[in-house]
Amino acid sequence: MEEFVGEQIEVEKAETSPRPVRFAWRGQNHDVAKVLHEWVDKGFGGIPPGSRRWYNRRHRRHYVVKDADGQVFEIYLDYANRQKRTWWLLYRLA
Repeated sequence: MEEFVGEQIEVEKAETSPRPVRFAWRGQNHDVAKVLHEWVDKGFGGIPPGSRRWYNRRHRRHYVVKDADGQVFEIYLDYANRQKRTWWLLYRLA
């Protein structure tokens, strides 16, 4: 079972990689024990084919992570705005 969250989070990433090592959600810190899956989303979402341009592509790096307590989350880094990259918690997975 998955629970949609859709909230912005604070993430600490590895020094030499964009992979997350820790994140804070609702005042609680979660140490990432393992990255289970990762992928890059450069798709167009629901934009109609005639309106698709290079500048309206998604620019997201998704991670499915397991924390030290065994909880599994899907988080992503939205890097479309290079001056203000944001991390989001998308789902809490069972």
